[in-house]
Amino acid sequence: MNHAYVDGSFDDGAETGLTGRGGFGIVLLAPGQGVQHVYGRIEASDNNATELRAVTEALRHAPTQQPLTVHTDNLSVLSAIRHGSRSSSQHEEALRVLDMAEARGITLHLARARRDRRHMQAAHALANDARLERVSLPPPGPHAEVNLTHAPWRDSAVVTLRRQGERVSAEVPRDPHDPLARSVRALLTAVQLARQGEILVVLHASKLAAAVWEKPGRALPGAAQSAVQSVKREAKSREVQVVFERVQGAG
Repeated sequence: MNHAYVDGSFDDGAETGLTGRGGFGIVLLAPGQGVQHVYGRIEASDNNATELRAVTEALRHAPTQQPLTVHTDNLSVLSAIRHGSRSSSQHEEALRVLDMAEARGITLHLARARRDRRHMQAAHALANDARLERVSLPPPGPHAEVNLTHAPWRDSAVVTLRRQGERVSAEVPRDPHDPLARSVRALLTAVQLARQGEILVVLHASKLAAAVWEKPGRALPGAAQSAVQSVKREAKSREVQVVFERVQGAG
């Protein structure tokens, strides 16, 4: 079964004065094809219109002649596709969804998803980036999503790489003599776990880890800088790229 997690983003112009600006974001999962990110900026009448457009685009990019389950957190979207809508614009967009499914031979299944699910969060970020014309996505290629967990109360950090059909985790023990912060050491460990030519999409990186990776000179002189530079050279030789999808905290 193929799956698509979809979301929309809309600006009513109350703050920016740019009315009708919207975006859609899609995380498409198809066996054997890896994770695909699809996004775009559109003119729209409201947020529901952007979310319905996301469903249409998910169908457009999904494999033909195969079932597709579309996950959304928007009840209005689910109702419009299943039963129609009193809003003429939403009703027309819902009909486009059904027409696209029929034209591509796709059996469409709809599911409500919680907003805090990992792929829903990614779809939300894509939609916002598209609306704001922020291009922060990596070029096409083999991807691995990276999660770095380094809570202050733990004795170790945990690094997790998720690829199609595979999940790899590694524990980074606390070392009081390590010149690097745990968040930075965890990031370096993730890079060392990458495959040849892989793009690492780091979902939640600390500001410190992202800053040190981008500019190793920000690390403390000596062993800390040498460790970062060494891993960066290794990554370059193996054509590994690091993309920070969201940066948070001081870490």
